[in-house]
Amino acid sequence: MKNWNHLPSGPIELTIESEAYLELAKDYLSECQYEDAKQALEVAVRSINPQAEYLFGILYQNALGVDRDNEKALFWYLRAADHGYAPAQIAAACLHIDKDNGLTDYAEAYRLLTLAVHKEVTDENAESLSADFPHVIECFDEDERWMAVQEGYAEYLLGWLHGAGLVGAIDHAKAIGWMEKAAEKGFQAAVFELAQGSGYGIERNEVWAKKALEYGEHAPLIGVARRYLDNVDTPQDCKKGLSILTELADKGIGSAQIALAECLIKGKHTPKDANKALHYLLLAAKMVDAKLMTGLGIALYKSEKPEIDFAIKSLELAVAAGDDQSLVELGNLYFDGAGEMMPDQEKAFNYFTQAAKKDVPRGWELVGYCLYEGKGVLKNRCEALRWYEKAAKYGLYNSYYMMGMIYGYDETLFNYEIAVSCFEKAANFGQTDAFVRLGTMHLHGVGTNPPDRQKAFSYFNQAAQADNSLGWEWAAYCHYWGYGTKKNLQKAQQFYHKAAQKGSSHSQYMLGYIYGYDVTPPDFKKAACWFEKAAEQGHRDAQFKLGFYYHQGRGVRQNYKTAFNLFTQAAAQGQASAMYNIGDAYENGYGVEKDEKQAFVWYRKSAELGDKWGMFGAGRLLFYGIGTPPNQEEGRRWINKAAKAGLPEAIKWRPH
Repeated sequence: MKNWNHLPSGPIELTIESEAYLELAKDYLSECQYEDAKQALEVAVRSINPQAEYLFGILYQNALGVDRDNEKALFWYLRAADHGYAPAQIAAACLHIDKDNGLTDYAEAYRLLTLAVHKEVTDENAESLSADFPHVIECFDEDERWMAVQEGYAEYLLGWLHGAGLVGAIDHAKAIGWMEKAAEKGFQAAVFELAQGSGYGIERNEVWAKKALEYGEHAPLIGVARRYLDNVDTPQDCKKGLSILTELADKGIGSAQIALAECLIKGKHTPKDANKALHYLLLAAKMVDAKLMTGLGIALYKSEKPEIDFAIKSLELAVAAGDDQSLVELGNLYFDGAGEMMPDQEKAFNYFTQAAKKDVPRGWELVGYCLYEGKGVLKNRCEALRWYEKAAKYGLYNSYYMMGMIYGYDETLFNYEIAVSCFEKAANFGQTDAFVRLGTMHLHGVGTNPPDRQKAFSYFNQAAQADNSLGWEWAAYCHYWGYGTKKNLQKAQQFYHKAAQKGSSHSQYMLGYIYGYDVTPPDFKKAACWFEKAAEQGHRDAQFKLGFYYHQGRGVRQNYKTAFNLFTQAAAQGQASAMYNIGDAYENGYGVEKDEKQAFVWYRKSAELGDKWGMFGAGRLLFYGIGTPPNQEEGRRWINKAAKAGLPEAIKWRPH
């Protein structure tokens, strides 16, 4: 820090002294000695010195030797702006345009920008200077380039304000006029805006996209070519689009080579030509960012009509060009298969392993998944855990979740406390399934002894608010039974509805149950509708309930045959009550020919699974020898079991 005690106090009148301290301040700024620069500027601004005032604003806006203070920055910018200093007018306008600093005022920004560009041009024949957004911290000298940048910046902002409709109605003509003035000065942001904005028209886009080539930017012109090819916001002109791509590709522009190869591979707007496509792919592999090649490979195998051979070739070229992530994509391709290519999980595991050995974090996670599920390799949860731990340390939060699944559910590696810890880490990263797992563990006191229903409900609710289907379902369960929250059937219904809309068959079943058994009066039609949705997804209890509704004609037209078919579907999944109803159908001829032998078979199956009606039915037929040789002792035994289970009909039964 310099000693400034020798400085005179009070106003300084001599402009030459002010300029001297301004130059001193610039020197300190260039050396990043901001506190010394501030003291020099304090002297310079005592006289009218617009550039010193402007630089004071820069200190406050960018926190250079002072605390950041946009209001103080605006004060100094406006002071310099009032003295006609264009860079300060632009800087103040930018503060008024910013929506996050509390100083937004588009009308004032427009006024200041208009002042900044309405200056007398000293040299109308001055050469255009290529420039991008001005870096105010580094530009302390009023040289020709910097002033050109400032003026182009102001014109660019005026065009943006008109185009966004922030100073009245949207005015495309004025927006284009200002943008083109900025672009003609070589202001690159304006050039790229005119080259890429669809609102400027394809012909203007093409003109300025060719100008962007001078700055080494090929993407705008490739974008123009794609729009000609794909009829995006412009009349289709395949010839022109292909011509642009070919010209760029032949000049060695890798991204154009990839785009052209894609057209030739797919026969898109041009006849398929495998040899020519391969030629451009091989050229691109030498020139282009390998990730672009990876992107092409992904697009080729994920497209509606996959081009598998070229997808594999593109990904292999990307690997050779140094993008190890392509190993993961090759693994994904073989794991899932695509088009006519069947999955090959062993090959997929091999690629995932190669990626893992090259320290691709996603490779670690996928190797863990294959070992966890036994996909393409023998199942090995212990080895899977090792890879998941490695991926988790890198920040792949889903690996924490999978570690929780291993510790919480693998019978050889049980450690519920560690499982809870892993789920908590995954949840902290927002993994919504982890919220659900934590909820179930707290609900049942697994690894969290004692149980904590309130905490469980809190986790379920967090998952629900993140729109997790199981979160909605478990939160509904808590509302339904009053676990961790007050019992609330209406909220349970709302939450089950959210999960049901996401395809949860159990939630669809619960909605059917609520409409059919919990509301007054019951709404059997709605109940049947929800049971049907769940039954179509194979929910066995929903199949049984819907079968019962068809048998009774409840909410649907009575149809014994449909009922019998639904009972059969549920019974195939071990639903004991459905087995009893099949027996009842055979005994009484409901939707099927009477067959007392089959009736006994199904009653017996139901009884052995603990269904009290099945016990009663099997016992009754055994006692009377219906469909089976009579055995009164065995018959009484089954009927007594049904009575002990609380079935009134069995309790009241007396032989006759």
